[in-house]
Amino acid sequence: LVIYRYQVIKQADIVLAMFMLGNEFSPEQKKRNFDYYDPLTTGDSSLSACIQSIVAAEIGYDDAAVRYLRFAVLMDLADVGGNVRDGVHIASIGGTWMAVVYGLAGMRDYGGKLSFSPKKFLQKLKFPLTVRGQRLEVDVADGHVTYTLRQGEGLTIRHRDEELKLIEGKSVT
Repeated sequence: LVIYRYQVIKQADIVLAMFMLGNEFSPEQKKRNFDYYDPLTTGDSSLSACIQSIVAAEIGYDDAAVRYLRFAVLMDLADVGGNVRDGVHIASIGGTWMAVVYGLAGMRDYGGKLSFSPKKFLQKLKFPLTVRGQRLEVDVADGHVTYTLRQGEGLTIRHRDEELKLIEGKSVT
């Protein structure tokens, strides 16, 4: 009965909606909603931290983004819930990958248009992606980003506000 006296939510559903339908929300709406719902979210769900990390990174709350990412990474490694003996939180593990790629690397895919906006503090991150049957490699190192189409007929992406046309075997920095 005590919990009914407080306004709380178990997981960050509105924050998730702002991530999934991000092109439908203005930056101001994202910030306002995050500021409202974040303190009300209890963190009881292993799926919230990764989504909160992504949206925090997007709206410029870098410290919160890293804090939530760290929590997601440690969910099983530090047995945060005390229940790893029953199995790992596989969805949270996938969410942790999402927090790195969508949060830190700033990847978005709205209407089939792939874009990246890596966090400026990111020192080193490298990951492959398969995009519409084509193999893309993203390499972030000390403020520079290199996109390499390892396999495919050609791919157009956006880096921040710049459109890049990638050709197989060629890197664009």
